[in-house]
Amino acid sequence: MNTQQKPASRGRPKTIDRRHLIEIAKESYWTEGATHVSINEICKRSGVSKPGLYREFGNEDGLKQTVLKSYREENLAPLYAVLQSDDSFSESLENLFGFFRLSQKELDTAKGCLLQDMTAAHPHMGDLTAETIRMLRAETLSTYEGWIARAKEHGEVSTDLSNSDAAIYIDLQLSSAMTLIKRRASPDTVDTFLRTAFSVF
Repeated sequence: MNTQQKPASRGRPKTIDRRHLIEIAKESYWTEGATHVSINEICKRSGVSKPGLYREFGNEDGLKQTVLKSYREENLAPLYAVLQSDDSFSESLENLFGFFRLSQKELDTAKGCLLQDMTAAHPHMGDLTAETIRMLRAETLSTYEGWIARAKEHGEVSTDLSNSDAAIYIDLQLSSAMTLIKRRASPDTVDTFLRTAFSVF
């Protein structure tokens, strides 16, 4: 009888489930704050080793940048689509209110806005994440500005605010609505707040 054991095969590292890891990290950052969840905790929750995570994303900065890009595609892009549609201003406004109400209904926990939270923690982010934050902030403001510009061209809104100032105003109101959601305000409360805020247009 041969009692010698064959040496363990080293082979290639086990392939990680990239999408699952990103979703775990996004959920953790979104719920608890991107600066309050360690990379070790992300590894524990996703069942991925730290070397495996680093092979996939380079470092923690690379992971956070990837999470933000995922958030953009899954959570911000639908908002942009509402505001970039060919609908009238009043129609897109109603769709915007509906978007917030639906978001509250679909979320398991009150999370607010991940981009808003990571923007607030901007000084503590790595270079890749910080640059992605700047890019998404610029894209968001540009979307608001374009929405108001088209509404003005069609004579659908009346305001003395410039397009850029109106975009900042919209950004502040939607950020406040997100804060209300994070504080577990009711959908009706958020809806009333938004309708009052946008009545200036």
